[in-house]
Amino acid sequence: MTRRTFSLLDEPWIACTLRDGSEALLSMRQIFDDEHAVAGLRGDSPAQDYAVLRLLLAVYWRAHRGDDEVTRGEIYVHDEWFEAEWDRARENRADTAVLDYLERYRDRFDLLHPVHPFMQVADLHTEKGTRSEVRRIVPEAEAQYFTMRAGQARETLSFAEAARWLLYTQAYDYSGIKSGAVGDPRVKGGKGYPIGTGWTGMTGGTVLVGSTLRETLVLNTTQACLIDEASRVDEAAWEREPDGAAQREPTADAVYPKGPADLATWQSRRVRLFHDGERVTGVLVSNGDRIPDAGANIEADPMTPYRYSANKSKRELEVYYPRPFDSNRTMWRSLEPLIALENDPGFTDKNKAPRRPETLTQLADLNENLGIAPDWANIQMVSVEYGPQASSVAEVVASGIEIPVALLREDASAQRRLVLDNAKATLDAAVALGSFAGQLLVAAGGEYEFQAPPTDTLLARLEIPFRQWLRDLDETAVEEQAKRWQRYVRQRVLADARVLVQGASPQVLVGRTGTVTTEGDKPYVKSAHTAWRALTKRLDEVLPATKRVKEEKR
Repeated sequence: MTRRTFSLLDEPWIACTLRDGSEALLSMRQIFDDEHAVAGLRGDSPAQDYAVLRLLLAVYWRAHRGDDEVTRGEIYVHDEWFEAEWDRARENRADTAVLDYLERYRDRFDLLHPVHPFMQVADLHTEKGTRSEVRRIVPEAEAQYFTMRAGQARETLSFAEAARWLLYTQAYDYSGIKSGAVGDPRVKGGKGYPIGTGWTGMTGGTVLVGSTLRETLVLNTTQACLIDEASRVDEAAWEREPDGAAQREPTADAVYPKGPADLATWQSRRVRLFHDGERVTGVLVSNGDRIPDAGANIEADPMTPYRYSANKSKRELEVYYPRPFDSNRTMWRSLEPLIALENDPGFTDKNKAPRRPETLTQLADLNENLGIAPDWANIQMVSVEYGPQASSVAEVVASGIEIPVALLREDASAQRRLVLDNAKATLDAAVALGSFAGQLLVAAGGEYEFQAPPTDTLLARLEIPFRQWLRDLDETAVEEQAKRWQRYVRQRVLADARVLVQGASPQVLVGRTGTVTTEGDKPYVKSAHTAWRALTKRLDEVLPATKRVKEEKR
């Protein structure tokens, strides 16, 4: 009897958008041949797409690692490699290096292999032989995933779906107690106790997006991914011996990553997919390889920003952690970790600059030195936000922004500072509006409470104009353009403030007299007028370019 196989190299499972706008499922080999013009990934969620992209990148990095093996007397020049691969991607020529590499590891990409199934442990089991429903590997944030299905499809996954969600699970699975696998010495009482999330779940996934998927792969490949001390020992999950139930280093508290490909294919969980020959019917998920020290100073990932930790750093050791993106006001808070450099103004020894993704620094260098990389960085941001103790998935953070590459260059520190100051000023001005709305509650006879909806609504409306402002930036006139933006923000804040007053009760115009709390205190009045004065004073502070502008009477 022929055993059932599902080769990720040959079977269609990667959900894509093609250049003509149509959608398709493709195999891994089809991604790298010259017969399919793939624009990008379009799976079941942005986080799943990022996990699939990281798999493709790990394959791409490892396949091209041999490109540094130049002939005797020559020197590897990454700029030349990038230019050659960029041309290949733009012409959609077959990537024979990747296709040959995949053939060498063909057996390791079989999702159903009886000995070493892809990113699984073939004989994974618990003492009681337990297993979970397939929805275990579909995050809570995708709770609607099964609701529109009927019959068997409500309880099972196709092999293509299971492959995509398996990658997601290894990348982003939440922490918390897991099924205790037989053979894992960490198991106590049949339970696997929390070891944290997957590596990718700790990061702020940053993707430089090209006009095609092949361009995207080139843009997100740094020199360190191909030729570096780390790359000499780096291994993707399929390049080493298959994992067992235990951690890679069973006696260690954690496993230290070997390089970019190791991190991109990090096996945070031990997984086993159960199937009936046609579909996946169940799953077992237990603890896998633990990242040491919550990711402290693990800086081999070129696709995430890192934040400085003043609390953990010592005089002889600076400590940086991967920085996920904020789910609240994502674009406004992501600019600093995306564009700042260590020596930029505005940072101190106690408040050091974050370290931006290495891919962005490389892009700036290539654009300046070669003139072939794009002039605009089309950046896609992906993070997962977890609940308390990271024991559940709260939501997926997905956003995007375009940044002029000139702003990323080392000599553009003054322009970066102006842009970051403007982003912070916009945030502060929007917060002032929320405070104003809270003051109106007091004027109407209630208690003060900051009102987030006016703040968030304003910031959401300002996102598109701010993106356009970034697109229109002229590096020779950034200061004047910064002033123009601040004036625009002030106009929008005051316009929204007028609407809030108009929508409030008539009592806010008369106001409310405050209670004297201390002997000698003077009674005070809280009204729309006093709230307006406080708002304009605050706007003078946070939008200094508008301080001398006389706003119209309300």
